[in-house]
Amino acid sequence: MKDLGSTIYALGCVVAATILAVAVADYWVGHHQFTAFLFWVVMAAIPWLVGRAALYVLANATGDKARRIAANVAKLPELLRKN
Repeated sequence: MKDLGSTIYALGCVVAATILAVAVADYWVGHHQFTAFLFWVVMAAIPWLVGRAALYVLANATGDKARRIAANVAKLPELLRKN
């Protein structure tokens, strides 16, 4: 799952970099409107944040916490028999 998260994050970074390139080109070639540049920067942040969130969620989905939960669930019938 971590590989899928890394792939989604990398794709989000590529999309964000492309949007930032458009922002810089629009700023240099256009009428140098800083508010338009900021709009493009915010638009570039969205796919980056989505990719970052996917990386975080998918990396933690198979981590140590999941293994500990599975181990505790496996011990559950034994604990129930003792009580």
